[in-house]
Amino acid sequence: MEVDEPVVKKQKVVHGSLADRSTVEKILKNKAEADATRERVQTFDMKSIDNPHEKAVLAEFDRRRFAKKLNLPTDDIQVKLKLRRCNAPICLFGEDILDRRERLRTILSKLSEDEIFAVLHSDDRDKDSQQQQQDTVTCLRRAELRLQKAREQAQRSAQEKALVKQETAKYIQSLAIYGSQAAGTRAVSFCEFSPDSKQIITGSWDGQCSLWSMPDMNQLRRFNGHAGQLGCARFHPGAYTSIEPEAINAASCDSDGRVLLWSLASDQPFAELDKHDARVARLAFHQTGRFLATCCFDASWRLFDLERLDEILFQEGHSKAVFDIDFQPDGSLALSGGLDCYGRVWDLRTGRCIMFLEGHQKALHTVGWHPNGFIMATGSADNTVKIWDVRMRRCIYTIAAHQSLVSRLKIDSTGEYMVTGSFDHSVRIWTTTGWQPLKVLEGHDMKVMGVDVSPDGKWIASSSADRTVKLWAKSDM
Repeated sequence: MEVDEPVVKKQKVVHGSLADRSTVEKILKNKAEADATRERVQTFDMKSIDNPHEKAVLAEFDRRRFAKKLNLPTDDIQVKLKLRRCNAPICLFGEDILDRRERLRTILSKLSEDEIFAVLHSDDRDKDSQQQQQDTVTCLRRAELRLQKAREQAQRSAQEKALVKQETAKYIQSLAIYGSQAAGTRAVSFCEFSPDSKQIITGSWDGQCSLWSMPDMNQLRRFNGHAGQLGCARFHPGAYTSIEPEAINAASCDSDGRVLLWSLASDQPFAELDKHDARVARLAFHQTGRFLATCCFDASWRLFDLERLDEILFQEGHSKAVFDIDFQPDGSLALSGGLDCYGRVWDLRTGRCIMFLEGHQKALHTVGWHPNGFIMATGSADNTVKIWDVRMRRCIYTIAAHQSLVSRLKIDSTGEYMVTGSFDHSVRIWTTTGWQPLKVLEGHDMKVMGVDVSPDGKWIASSSADRTVKLWAKSDM
């Protein structure tokens, strides 16, 4: 039988301090002695030591703090205008929109409050806004006229449309060489008719830019100023029609990167735009006549304001040289072609690429818009011409156009046919309805470098490396 173990009652655990009374008194005594010692410590007045580096650092922090509070415009055009008012470059190499805005912020943070107010509250914005509104109205008017013309053509009967095609084909088949003129001592790279179809301008690799009368091809004026090879010479949209002879009536560019502006009253340059860093291949006037686009071999194209003679747009996007550019008939879009085998469509209102033209196997040398405003054509070193529709955003037809590089193309003002020139020495004409061949114009002994159609539709001009300009017209003229 088991014996019961005695029950032991557990003591309650009490938690508390381990210090006893003597320890607490010792701690309090040490604290009192420390306070008394602290009171006996003497302090001495120290003079502040000037540190230039510290002052500079503090000033830089203050400047950055102030810069963050500045309200700057987000529009890149306005940022460039403010930089111009600060006498600073509007664009630096490799700089994007955000970098440019931060550079303006840094510059303004170093100015006084009055100077900042003068820069930010200038009337440049009002002037620029008024000009933008005016340009927008002009583009809208041109678009309205184009759409009205398209509606009228759409209302034509099938019989009327067929009759127009027959008359166009009959006219093309009757074309023959009218005359030939030596326009330089080297290759004649470009030719273009004046807006009234009564003059023609040519550019040659010998640096000669000449003005000729139509149709006898007498030299009216020789412009002097270029030393390099001329790549392009073009008339102002208002030349001989709406602007004075003393104003800017033509422009030309060369391999030295120079772009010269000409009046009809002198054989010396009217003005010269800022020199490019590389060769300028082609140029184009905007439909308003106020802006001029230049294609440069530094893989960029630029837009200049001819009233201010300033660069207002520096556009990159191509990986190689930009060779040609053309404005849409409305004036709101631009089509560029480069040696990188690609074309790009740019919205001039935003500066963005809205369409990428991919399909050519070799470099693009010529581009052009159809008068309807949505069809584009590009000519390439792969011997083809591709037709693009900006509405479908794709290539709709490919023409095996020539046996060599397609150097220049031009669609006539009615949009009924297209003329192409090539290094195979020929000029060919194509219908724009089915893009079928209509006729081959042969007469040049060397590469054809430029072609153009007169605004009245009566003449076709071609320039060649054989140093001549040839006129083509109906055989009974």
